[in-house]
Amino acid sequence: MVTGQVCQIEQASDYQMVYLKNNSICRQNISFQKNQKDDNLNQEIQEPYILVFDDSGQIIRLGNQVQVWGKLKFFERERNPGGFSQKAYYQSRGIWAYLWSSKMQCIDENSYQCRDFLNRLRLRWKELLLETAGEEYGGVLCAVILGDKRQIDTEMKELYQVNGIAHVLAISGLHLSFVGLGFYQMIRRATGSYLLGGAAGISFLLLYILMIGSSVSAIRALIMFCIRVGADMSGRVYDAATSVAVAAAGVIIWRPLSFYDAGFQLSFGAVCGIIFLYPLIEGKKAESQGSAAGKEKRSLITDVKDSFMASLCIQAATLPAILFHYCEIPVYSVLLNLIVIPLMSLLLVFGFAGSFLCLLWQNGGMLCMQFCGLILKLYELLCRGIRHFPKHQLITGKPDILGILLYCLSLLGCMFLLRGNIHRIIKAGTYVVGMLALILACPAVNHRGLEVTFLDVGQGDGIFIRERGGITCLIDGGSSDVSKVGKYRIEPFLKARGVSEIDYAFITHGDSDHISGLEELMERQDIGVKISCVVFPEQTLWDEKLTELCTMAQKQGTRTVVMSPGKQVTGKNLIVSCLAPDGNKLAETGNAASLVLGASYGEIDVLLTGDVEGEGEELLTAAVEKEYEVLKVAHHGSKNSTSEEFLEIVHPKLAVISAGRDNRYGHPHEETLKRLRDKEAAVLTTAESGAIILKADGKEVGDLKIIRYQSFYEKYGKKFTGGGRTSKVFAPSASVPGAGG
Repeated sequence: MVTGQVCQIEQASDYQMVYLKNNSICRQNISFQKNQKDDNLNQEIQEPYILVFDDSGQIIRLGNQVQVWGKLKFFERERNPGGFSQKAYYQSRGIWAYLWSSKMQCIDENSYQCRDFLNRLRLRWKELLLETAGEEYGGVLCAVILGDKRQIDTEMKELYQVNGIAHVLAISGLHLSFVGLGFYQMIRRATGSYLLGGAAGISFLLLYILMIGSSVSAIRALIMFCIRVGADMSGRVYDAATSVAVAAAGVIIWRPLSFYDAGFQLSFGAVCGIIFLYPLIEGKKAESQGSAAGKEKRSLITDVKDSFMASLCIQAATLPAILFHYCEIPVYSVLLNLIVIPLMSLLLVFGFAGSFLCLLWQNGGMLCMQFCGLILKLYELLCRGIRHFPKHQLITGKPDILGILLYCLSLLGCMFLLRGNIHRIIKAGTYVVGMLALILACPAVNHRGLEVTFLDVGQGDGIFIRERGGITCLIDGGSSDVSKVGKYRIEPFLKARGVSEIDYAFITHGDSDHISGLEELMERQDIGVKISCVVFPEQTLWDEKLTELCTMAQKQGTRTVVMSPGKQVTGKNLIVSCLAPDGNKLAETGNAASLVLGASYGEIDVLLTGDVEGEGEELLTAAVEKEYEVLKVAHHGSKNSTSEEFLEIVHPKLAVISAGRDNRYGHPHEETLKRLRDKEAAVLTTAESGAIILKADGKEVGDLKIIRYQSFYEKYGKKFTGGGRTSKVFAPSASVPGAGG
C-alpha cells in the first residue's frame, strides 16, 4: 500500500499515469510456512516519488492525498545494446519504482487550485485540438503546443525521427521563447514599462510550464528567459554565455542524472552551437566580406546561407549526442530544417491563434487550424520524399566514449583557433581530426574479428553473427512474450552495432517466437535495417507460417533461398554450414525440422540448433562430425532436447540458452541443466544475463571472450557487484562468472 500526494497526472487512451510524491510504502508479506506471518517482512519506508498506472477511470486532482494498493515493481535497464533503459529514464526524474493499481482511494481531497485548473485546461485544450485539426495532425499539435506526445500517430512520429526533425515535437526553447517573449513584448509596449512587462512575461511563462510539464528543455528555456528579461528590467547587458552556464547548473542541481539524458545533451548542445560556434564562423565571414555598407545589404540567398551555417553549427555541436543516443545520422536533416524551422513560427502562431479563436469565432479558428494542417502536410510530404533519396540515413552505431571525448576536444580546439589569425587549413584540419576519431569509434567502422551475440528477446531466439570485412547474419528473431520485439529490441541492437544491412537472415522454423521480429524488420526496411536475403530450410519441410513469410519477403523485394545439409554460406573467414534437416530422411515439420547451422571461424566452432528435438535431434546426432566449443541449446533448454548422446558428440565448453525470465514453460528445465553440468559445460542464459556477446579478435580458441551485456550506467556509473563481467574461454575447467555449472 502506497500513501502519497498527487503531483502530476498524464492521460493515455485507456489508463492514466499518476505521479505521487512524499510517499509512505507499507509492504506486508506472508511466509510460505503454514501462512505464518513473518514480522521481518513487514516494512514501511519513505520514497520521494512513485509512478502509479491506474485504469479504473477514477477522477483524481492534483494535490489529492491517495492510498493505492498494487504490486510494486522496479524499472528495468535495457537488456541489449541499443535498447531503451526504463531504469535510467525514470531515475533521472527521481522515480525508482512503479505499480499497477488494483485499488485507489482518495483520503484527502484538498488540491492545488492553480495547478489543477491548468491541468484541466490542458485536457480541454487537447480535446479542442483533436476535434478541430483531426486525429492525425491534432496529435502533432498536441505535442507542439501542449507537450503531450501520446496522441501522435506512431508512423508520423517515426517519420519525423528518421528525418531529423523530431525536435519540432518537443517543447523547446523556440516554443517557450515565442510564448514568453511574445507576451513580454506585448505588455511592455502596452504599458511602456520594462518592469511590468518582464514580471508579466516571467509569470505567464511560468504558468505555461506548470501546465505543459517541467522538462529539461523547458527549465533551460525558463532560466535563460528570466536572465534575458531580468537584464532588460535592470538595465544590464544580456550575456548569453553566462545565461546558458547558469541554466546548465540549475538543471543539474534540479535533476543531477538528467546530464546523461539525450534531451539535456541535445538541448544544451544546440544552444552552445548557436552561442559559441556560430558567431565565430559568422564573424570571420563578415570580416572577409568587407565594408559595413556591404553587410547592410542582405539578400534572400544570404539569409539562406546564414541559416544553413547555423544549422551546421548546431549539427556539429550535437553530433556526438545524436550518434550516442540514436546511432544514425539523417543525412538531409540540415537541408530539411531550413524549411521546417522557419515554418515552426507560423505553426505556433496559427496554432495558438486558432485555439483561442475557436472559443470566440469558430470559423476563424477552423481556418487557422486548416493552415496548421497544410504546414504539417508539407512536413509529411518532405519527409516521405526524402526517404526516396539515396543514403537518406547513415547507421553508424554507438561510438565509444574515447572517440566522443576526442571529437569534443577537437571542436573546442577549432573554436579556440577561430579566434586567432590561424591559417584556415589548420582550423579545418583540427576539426577533421576530431571527426575521424569519432568515425573510427563507431561500430560500423571499428569492429574486429568475429562477433556472435545471443540477443535477449524474451521467450524466443535471436542470434547475430558478423565478421570484420565479411558477412552479417541474423539467425531467427522472434518472441512469444515481448511485444514488437523486432522494432524495440532487434532493430535498436542492430543500429547500435552499426549494421545497416543484414546479408543473410536464416529462418530455422515457423514458430512465432522465432520469426515475429523478422516479420517486423522486413516491413520496416525503408526506415530500418535492410535484409538482402532470407534463407529457409528445404521447402518440403515448410509449414504455413514459412510459406507466408516467404511470400512477404518476395513482396518486399528480398531474395529468398533454401538451404540443405552440406551447403555453405562463406564470408571472409566465416563459414556458415547447414547440418540439418534433410528432407529425404525427415518428413515432419515444426521443431524437429529446425534448420541447424554450424558457424566456423578458424578454430572456433558454434552450433546453432533452433528448436530441434525428437527425431530431428537423433538425425543431427548422427550427422555431427566434430566437437563445437559453443552450443546454442535447442528449444530454450527444454528437457525434450539436448540429450546425453547429443552432448557426448558435441561436447560444448559453453552452452547458451535463450529464454524469457519467469516464462510459463519453466525453461530452461533442470534436467537439461544437469546434463550440461555433467559434461562440464559452462552455462549462460539470456534470462539472467541479458544479451550474451562472444568476441574473437583472432582465430584461436583461446582468443574467444564472453561478455554479458552491461548498460552504460553499469559500466561507467556504478561498481558492478558479483564479480567481473568478462571472462576468457576455454579450458575444460573454465568457469564463467555468474554462470550456472
